[in-house]
Amino acid sequence: MQIVKYRWENWEPFFTVITQDQMNKIRLLEQEISIRTGSKHCIGFFHEGRHFPCPDNKAITNGWYCNSCKAKDDFFLCIKCDGNECINPKQRDCCKANNYYVYLAAFDSVLKVGISYEHRLLERLVEQGADFGAKIAFVKDGKKVRNIEQNIKTTLGAVDRMGGDEKHATLFANPNNSAKIIYRAILKLRNNGLDCLINPEIYDMRKYYKLSNVPVKPDKFEITNGMDIKGRIIAAKGNMMVLKNSDNFFLLNAHRMIGFDIENLKP
Repeated sequence: MQIVKYRWENWEPFFTVITQDQMNKIRLLEQEISIRTGSKHCIGFFHEGRHFPCPDNKAITNGWYCNSCKAKDDFFLCIKCDGNECINPKQRDCCKANNYYVYLAAFDSVLKVGISYEHRLLERLVEQGADFGAKIAFVKDGKKVRNIEQNIKTTLGAVDRMGGDEKHATLFANPNNSAKIIYRAILKLRNNGLDCLINPEIYDMRKYYKLSNVPVKPDKFEITNGMDIKGRIIAAKGNMMVLKNSDNFFLLNAHRMIGFDIENLKP
């Protein structure tokens, strides 16, 4: 079976796996896992809500897609959108069909700006692994919201991407730093007079991650071919999962596991 997606649902993280064209979910948090990784291949593409396997089962070393499947996927090009010009003809209706929030996410002293569908805001914040988050603007145009996101990024000196190494470094964030950076950012935006701002709502997301189960900073665990992964997932913060094995604690980047073939190991 192949891991094709990692996503939080109902405040829990899951892997989606494909086995002989059957799609199933694997519950992760507070679960024992015992798997062996195989090779890593393109996960295929998603079109109109359906998953299609990569026609060439192409081996890859980075990312999730081969170049051919990137072009076929309904949303891949949207990742690069900055609101200046639509580069994904398949999704041009996003300009008028959806409602969006612009949010701020704080990771200790790192501030990230992002966008979310209106109905997925809190799920999006927990997927990001934010310690604190805030919705700050409401926009009905998918192109405009990306332009506003980039303007806010520039105004605040924020980031719009967080890599695995950065999330590992801020796993045990100082909540005071996170709260302060959110409040200061909101004050700065108000002083700049952005007309799309709403009365912000600030959320403390820490209760979802169960990091109280982790007494020490875990070591990073890099995923490679032919690796045995055994233990219990005792915490998860965004895409960073903490695995306890005997008395050791390891940090797994779930996004880097996407694309790998895996097999369950016998007890």
